[in-house]
Amino acid sequence: METINCIKTRRSRRKFLDKDVSDEIIKRLIDSARHAPSSMDSQPWEFVIIKDNEIKKGLTSFKEKENEEYILGAKIIIAVCVDKEKSETRWIEDGVCAVMNILLEAHNLGLGAVYVTGYNNRHPEITKGIQELLKLPENIMPVALIPLGYSDSSEELEKKELREVNEMIHFDKW
Repeated sequence: METINCIKTRRSRRKFLDKDVSDEIIKRLIDSARHAPSSMDSQPWEFVIIKDNEIKKGLTSFKEKENEEYILGAKIIIAVCVDKEKSETRWIEDGVCAVMNILLEAHNLGLGAVYVTGYNNRHPEITKGIQELLKLPENIMPVALIPLGYSDSSEELEKKELREVNEMIHFDKW
């Protein structure tokens, strides 16, 4: 798929078919993530591939109720994590760059995916709970959870309304 077409047509998908995602495809998703930019080329990413339904159920206890259906319905969840010892000041940005590459590659491969935050500075108990559930070392921070799988075509997507480009551009000053 052409890059700009992939960017413009990617949407958050929350309904998935009961069809397994192969380990080969999972590796392709992670391979795309490792090509993301990172501060000082630190490459601080770590990925936990979650297939276990009990762990998925545990994740729902940290997220809003509306997230439950697609967390439980996803064939896999990729927990995108960052090692704070490798990226002390830019770990959130580094993690989000990897997330975007995964979302785009998932779309390119015909998968549906949705971004769910794993880190919330206003609610550190969420981060701590995810760390404990996934048995992450203290220096490994969950940045995002990506529920994904093959999209259920019955999912109705709302029309995406984008702001006009000219409303967002400011040359030299505001």
